[in-house]
Amino acid sequence: MIIDNSISQFSKMSLFKHFISISTLLIVCLISVSAISCSSPNDEKTDPSVNDSINIPDSKKTIIDGTFIPYYLIADWDDNRWALELTNLRKLGMHYLILSPTVVTDKNNVTRTIYPSDYAQSYYTKDVVENCLRNASKFGFKVFVGLNSNEKWWSWWLDNTEDWLFKQMEFGNKIAKELVDKYKSRYPDTLYGWYWDWEIDNLNYTTYNRQLSLINALNINIDYLNNLTPEMPVMLSPFMNYKVGDNAYNYRKMWEKIFAGVHFRKGDVFCPQDCMGAGGLTTDNAGEWFSQLAEAVKTKSGLLFWSNAENFDQRFWTSATLDRFINQLQIVKPYVSNCVSFTYSYYYSPYKVSKYFDEAYSYYVVNGSLPYIPSSSPVENLAIKLDESNKINLSWNAPYDKDNIVGFQIFRNDVLIANYQYTMSQYCQTTYTETEKLNAGVYKYSVCSYNAIGGCSSKNSVQYTLKP
Repeated sequence: MIIDNSISQFSKMSLFKHFISISTLLIVCLISVSAISCSSPNDEKTDPSVNDSINIPDSKKTIIDGTFIPYYLIADWDDNRWALELTNLRKLGMHYLILSPTVVTDKNNVTRTIYPSDYAQSYYTKDVVENCLRNASKFGFKVFVGLNSNEKWWSWWLDNTEDWLFKQMEFGNKIAKELVDKYKSRYPDTLYGWYWDWEIDNLNYTTYNRQLSLINALNINIDYLNNLTPEMPVMLSPFMNYKVGDNAYNYRKMWEKIFAGVHFRKGDVFCPQDCMGAGGLTTDNAGEWFSQLAEAVKTKSGLLFWSNAENFDQRFWTSATLDRFINQLQIVKPYVSNCVSFTYSYYYSPYKVSKYFDEAYSYYVVNGSLPYIPSSSPVENLAIKLDESNKINLSWNAPYDKDNIVGFQIFRNDVLIANYQYTMSQYCQTTYTETEKLNAGVYKYSVCSYNAIGGCSSKNSVQYTLKP
């Protein structure tokens, strides 16, 4: 078997999904401090109440209860890093991890796994599943484990290959059996649920034939999983984009048809992405979409409705400021019983990005409100020039007082065009090269520093006149 030391990052959003969001890795938001108990018909699948990490004074506060941990994020973590990360997540009141995916088949039909597998052409040199489950067990986390994914998912219908889709589900069943055989007896409570990695949207599954294919595909997995591990719930996390495809009401009707045919059991989890990081929804319309989806979930008895809160800004692949993120949680709060995030450990971890994001969220968890943070100091020595390639270049110095600053925003004629953020080691880029081809004219460029809750300093501005 080939040992592959350089598995490329498998982004949660494929190029197809990026196109959807442009053309258009559990944070669970709790309505109360205690999680809601949800039993299966045999009292096997549960949504346990665990609250031994923090004292939350405001029972109406909405917090996240877990996070996605995509494999490329955690692949090289040792036990010390796991301990740091999980200690922090427990401090914040989280109880769930979603490890996804465990198997990736790329566009060249090469299958790689993150654990030693009989079905892989190559695998990562560390057993990432073992490391995750072992450390999660130490800290009392429950892990949803993803099965297989394949890049062809985003275009399988173009070749009318329904048979290919069903074979992927059957392959997923083999992976589930292998994972159970390897890990379930040693981590019976930690290996808690299954994550269905295939993401469904509001554009490509609106026809009867596509919906029927989807129903049959889901049932191939769900029927097998319910027989293999009847105590383990299944979670799926679809997405939506208001700029393309059907509207909120039609998306609700689509899911009602799917729910009618899929063999979900009580305790399974419908956990849509809130899409406010990718741009598929906005803070103005997300409530409408989630209210419609809540009505769809009511048609499937026992199905849990959670939200997958996106704590990033896809425009720049940066961390979302906490004012926006908390607003996201509040918007979906009336409709869901829990929320997970994609992904706290990537965009808010103090061991990966600026500590100020985690500090602000930690304050919110304890106090029910975001902290007061004074306005940041403005940047210094902003300069502009034309380089040898006739491109406009900006440079500036960070303020002497960098307390609470998480990054810099760059504007052209008052439109945000770039966003740079500090790393954990307190490095941040302080130059910008124009990427657009500009016509002759006068252009004003502005730069401000900003903090973790979205507060910006005053802007420093310069102008440049491009001649014909």
